[in-house]
Amino acid sequence: MADQPPGTSIVDVFWGNAARYGPRPALRRRSADGEGWETMTWDDYATSVRHVAAGLVQLGLEAGDRVGILSGNRREWHLADLGIMSAGGVTVPVYPTNSSSQVAYVLGHSGCRFAFVENIDQLSKVLLRRDELPDLVRVFVFDRGDGLDHEFVGDLEDLEHLAEKELAEHPTVVAERTAAIHNDDLATIVYTSGTTGRPKGAMLTHGNIAANIDNITRVIPVGPDDRFLSFLPLSHIAERTTSDFGQVLAGGETWFAESLASVPTDLQACRPTIFFAVPRVWEKFREGVREKVETLSTPQRQLAERYLNLVARRGRVTGSGPELSLFELAQYKALDALVGRTIRAELGLDKARYLVCAAAPVHPDLLRWFHGMNLPVAEVYGQTENCGVTTMNPPGAIRIGTVGTAVPGVEVRIAADGEILTRGRNVTTGYYRNEAGTAELLDDEGWMHTGDLGTVDSQRYLAITGRKKDLIINAAGKNISPSEIETRLRYEPLISQAVVVGDGRPYLTALLTLDDEALHEWAAHHQRSGPVEALASDPEVLQEVADSVERVNREHARVEGIKRWHVLAHDLTVAGGELTPTLKVKRQVVAERYADIIESLYAK
Repeated sequence: MADQPPGTSIVDVFWGNAARYGPRPALRRRSADGEGWETMTWDDYATSVRHVAAGLVQLGLEAGDRVGILSGNRREWHLADLGIMSAGGVTVPVYPTNSSSQVAYVLGHSGCRFAFVENIDQLSKVLLRRDELPDLVRVFVFDRGDGLDHEFVGDLEDLEHLAEKELAEHPTVVAERTAAIHNDDLATIVYTSGTTGRPKGAMLTHGNIAANIDNITRVIPVGPDDRFLSFLPLSHIAERTTSDFGQVLAGGETWFAESLASVPTDLQACRPTIFFAVPRVWEKFREGVREKVETLSTPQRQLAERYLNLVARRGRVTGSGPELSLFELAQYKALDALVGRTIRAELGLDKARYLVCAAAPVHPDLLRWFHGMNLPVAEVYGQTENCGVTTMNPPGAIRIGTVGTAVPGVEVRIAADGEILTRGRNVTTGYYRNEAGTAELLDDEGWMHTGDLGTVDSQRYLAITGRKKDLIINAAGKNISPSEIETRLRYEPLISQAVVVGDGRPYLTALLTLDDEALHEWAAHHQRSGPVEALASDPEVLQEVADSVERVNREHARVEGIKRWHVLAHDLTVAGGELTPTLKVKRQVVAERYADIIESLYAK
């Protein structure tokens, strides 16, 4: 990364790198025929961002005005984001999976004057609630379609015409707006995904973002040869920091996946150098490797199975397992050069120099497996409220079972009750229009109360032990953190999601869901057929689940054991409102939705 002056905003960095890397590729997306990739250069990127900024100014955008973005990941998301901020506006991301009422809440609560939406479906969410959005004066649709000639609705072409008029009258308006940005000015309001209650809007300033990217790049420097694959929601600060701000800072490339389902194919094309994914995605990668091995010819399968056995053994050495013998180590190295290299290339991760797992708890054995595969995945920890990064596992010093050490510029300490507190220039100034929430988040000394529980070891590595609000206090007054138990249950072959229940109850119970792909693979091996709902009640499947629960129980104290459990007929989903867009369980929603089943688990 070229050196940036201290306190330089992400907008300043964007314009500097656009001038520096003009004809080089910046953003790539699948071509319309699906056969190749369209490239947007840094020159074209800068021109489009300038048009967004100048067009908004022509419409009357003032510094500090809020502008929403309701869209999936695509290059127009970046154009809108950088354009809004370059004009002195404040970006308000909205999850595209939100319902119309949720969209209206975020746009209304933040007082958005303008909004960008992806397509007609997203536009309809806004139009349905237009009466609740008195501040909203104009919406721009990325994929406009026909029949929408209206003063309230436009597209990027309309915005470009407005920009041409503004730039003809004031050619330097965008540069002037950018130069007027100060560290204390708001850059974005990011609303939490709302695992409990109404989402809260974390106010992040240009200074917060600048501090955060400076903290990160002192651990992982980035440069123009870096490539990022964008597929997790840009509305979440982690993905935005990685493939939006990270790409701007690096001067490299961001490739946009077509969908979550296309990620394996898109990875092979992109071959990212820095890659971030949530635990569920890493689990799917491992399952995919195992499934692929099953399809190989007998000699190839035997070699691959021997390699994976050594991978698991070698990965456990990172924990407390026995080391490989000299013969096994030699065998591992030979197979890694043959089988391992092929697997890494087929995953599209053979060029990656930093792999990240974050946003939810992950089982250490999953990370050990990837380490054994010579794909060292590092856990990273942070919150929306501090731009997404508190601690990182540094390259070459990854400690599995921890989320790393505090990044430079950030302080971490553990409160008397075990809560993790953090402080630094990356920490939010508070929640927008929410004084009570802000007072609960930030104390008088500037410490941010994360709500997470953790411990710090002698080397200053942080381990997360649970969520403060999720603590279960059983009928006997015993404090139990369900997070580790749920993570361990999800590591079992057939189990997709686990929600442990037991607050005020005499024992723990669990709601479990089954992984569709793993279940179909099980069915093929056991000559079964039928829909997931039928397989979920198959006696042999339930016996395997019972065996899994028993294995997990043996690893925990008796009071932490799952006494009774129930397998739901379908998996938890984002669309169903049971998971956040980053695949975290909305515990309160699940508890309310399946209250009758939970009560039955405590019936005599």
